[in-house]
Amino acid sequence: MSVWQRGWLLALLLSASLGSTQAQTETAAAEPLVADLHAAPALSDELIRKAVRATLAEDPHPLETTARNAAVYGAATLTARDRLTQAFNQGKVPDCLHDDALKLQPAQIGPVRVVGPFSLPWLVAAALRGKCL
Repeated sequence: MSVWQRGWLLALLLSASLGSTQAQTETAAAEPLVADLHAAPALSDELIRKAVRATLAEDPHPLETTARNAAVYGAATLTARDRLTQAFNQGKVPDCLHDDALKLQPAQIGPVRVVGPFSLPWLVAAALRGKCL
């Protein structure tokens, strides 16, 4: 006996034990509480049209396929304008008085990075070489 059949049997026993009237028992027997889950719904053209209209009513401007896939995988697709802006920001010569002054000439001795006031000689060298303005 499946779980659903046990549930039906329990529901019928409970309704009988609660002293339900004869009319309630007849209507409960005539209409099942849960539709048959194994039967596929009858698809018609009208049912499909209603489903499409309901979906479009929820989101009238869906994302493009590439943007939707990018959102799923966690990577945003860049437009041409975004790529151009990103390339310009990476390629421009930084200002010597800002945080990215040593972007083109990092202050390091071998694998050890030099930070703070100790990077001042690298900043002077970058300014003399034209690596920052």
